[in-house]
Amino acid sequence: MKMAMRVFLRMLKLGCAPDKYTYNTLMHGFFNLGMLDKGWVLHQQMAEFGLEPDAVSYQIMIGKYCKDHKVDCALMLLNNMIQCNVAPSVHSYTALIAALYKENRLAEVDVLYNKMLDNGLVPDHVLFFTLVNNHPRGSEITLACTFLRAIAKNGCGIDLSNIPSTISQKVTTDIMSDIDHLLGEIVARNLSLANVAFNIYMIALCLGGKLDSALLCMDKMASLSLQPSLSAYNSMIKCLYQNGLLEDAKSFVEVMQDQGQVPNQTTFLIMVNEYCKQGDIQSAFEVLDQMEESGLKPSVAIYDSIIGCLGRQKRIDEALEVFRRMLEARIYPDETMFVTMINALSINGRAIQAHELFDKMLEDGVQPSHYAYTALIHGLVKKNMIEKGCVYLDRMIEEGFMPNTVLYTSLIKQFLRKREFEFAFKLVDLMERSEIERDLVTYITLVSGVSRNIRSLHGKWLVPQKQYEKSKEMLFRLLHQSAMFSREKCLKISISSQEQIKFLALRLINKVKNTPLMPNLYLYNGIISGFCWAEKTQDAYKQLDMMQSEGVQPNQVTFTILIDGHFRSGEIDLAVSLFNRMNAQGCSPDKIVYNTLIRGLCKHGRLIDALSISYTMLKKGFAPSKASYENLLTSLCANNWSVHALKICEDMLAHKYVPCGHNLKLLICMLDEENKSHEARLMNDLLLNKRRFMVYTS
Repeated sequence: MKMAMRVFLRMLKLGCAPDKYTYNTLMHGFFNLGMLDKGWVLHQQMAEFGLEPDAVSYQIMIGKYCKDHKVDCALMLLNNMIQCNVAPSVHSYTALIAALYKENRLAEVDVLYNKMLDNGLVPDHVLFFTLVNNHPRGSEITLACTFLRAIAKNGCGIDLSNIPSTISQKVTTDIMSDIDHLLGEIVARNLSLANVAFNIYMIALCLGGKLDSALLCMDKMASLSLQPSLSAYNSMIKCLYQNGLLEDAKSFVEVMQDQGQVPNQTTFLIMVNEYCKQGDIQSAFEVLDQMEESGLKPSVAIYDSIIGCLGRQKRIDEALEVFRRMLEARIYPDETMFVTMINALSINGRAIQAHELFDKMLEDGVQPSHYAYTALIHGLVKKNMIEKGCVYLDRMIEEGFMPNTVLYTSLIKQFLRKREFEFAFKLVDLMERSEIERDLVTYITLVSGVSRNIRSLHGKWLVPQKQYEKSKEMLFRLLHQSAMFSREKCLKISISSQEQIKFLALRLINKVKNTPLMPNLYLYNGIISGFCWAEKTQDAYKQLDMMQSEGVQPNQVTFTILIDGHFRSGEIDLAVSLFNRMNAQGCSPDKIVYNTLIRGLCKHGRLIDALSISYTMLKKGFAPSKASYENLLTSLCANNWSVHALKICEDMLAHKYVPCGHNLKLLICMLDEENKSHEARLMNDLLLNKRRFMVYTS
């Protein structure tokens, strides 16, 4: 900007009068840098030179105020420009409407949108995206119809009285028929606006998941020599990915390029996001490499998606490497990126690094949100650094962020995992009395957290560690202080046996069944899990029948829970039968189902079946987990099946798994007894190398 101002002053000195475009360019630069005072000086200077600020001048300022969450200042500017007889553009209205949505000022959104239409402006696809992203799912086609009516009226002068609007009373197919009629009218009057209208409709169809109709819409555009916009192409690519048509999506990118549209940041972000949702991190990395090779700088959001995926997959070292790669590329993290990285570190037990990164965020001048505080506090509590967590909780409250559903749920989850049931339910009670609403995740956390502990203690009750009592009391006190009620009413719950926790789990399940959140697949899975752990299999199957009668279909998780329940009850044939039923119902088993089967079959001595499942896995493109391989190897060695044991060893090494020392010793002994000295030496070398590696890494 310094250089730009020097050139500007040189212009003035040489008597070369700047035009509006020059002033707007400089104002845009200063406003982008946050130097609003200098931008306003240029605004005043424009007027002094007899150049009245135009719609672009005001749009620059309105956009900046909206970005800085100063929407009232932006609204004042809008009124000023109207008073100065400067007609606002649709872009100014779009920025204001987006800012009002962020502040949940919905009534003002409707007023402003109608004001824009009353002023004769034609809405575009950017405004459509803004509105549709803030409308409930399923309203895409209806909203597109209202936009097309506005284009027809304001852009083409079409008399809409001949096209009656009864959108709210119609089904989607009728609305789509109305849209076809509107498109025909617009095409007859103005091909340029027809292009806008078709693009909005194509985007709406893609967002609504109507892929076939979207493809027909694109064909219709081609027949009229109309060109889909980059946003429409991106919407189509996203729709193809979401329908599982990965190869078609890749081909569509090539089609887009053939039509002269160059993929942008959004295109690549869609691809990375969809791969990460599927857990296909390798393909996401390939997209990242493709961007860098083409000279396009990846956005923070792309790195954020990849790091989030790696964090969920427990690949934290790779996540840190990607974070470093981002910094080396001079791409600086925003608050969302910091939260993702802090959360990844926290859930993977790297609380100290999460704490260091949080402090680094503050040093960089990035203000933490309640999401950042919640992610850090969760990580510190997970590693029993409760006192340190209290320091940040206190700071969070001081900064005006009150404990919310997300924070309470994360704390309850951690204390349930630690089997600190009494303290966990004190937090549940405090949450309820603080009038903090329990959401779906809270209920799932409670049901699954209690259920999984019903039989996991093997007769030994876990006594809370006394060294953390003071820090837990401090945590509770801080949470209590943020709520305004008497402390005398605090719930006291005593759980000292497995029978008590079983009773608590069943009582909780009955409470969840009566919540307005039902029917819900995730809650049903939690309830079924609870009944299985409580050894009430018949009740679990009643829930399965009930969920299906309510239109909720079981998924892989549902079947995994029931299969595991049968194995724990020694009902091996029922577990296998349920696996076959799962296939018959068209629910494809995932690797967790297969690994559950291998573990259960090995435990109950069904080795041939377990081996068969492992081979089926490999044919389906899945690899058994390391734990499954170890279970197979242990069982094979115990039964002296040396040939199969060696084959499992080879498979493990091929998948970069090294068998544990115990299994290697068993295998070596078995091979020695069978006089297979060559194979025994190979296994012994493997054992020695494993020990050397462990010594080296320690």
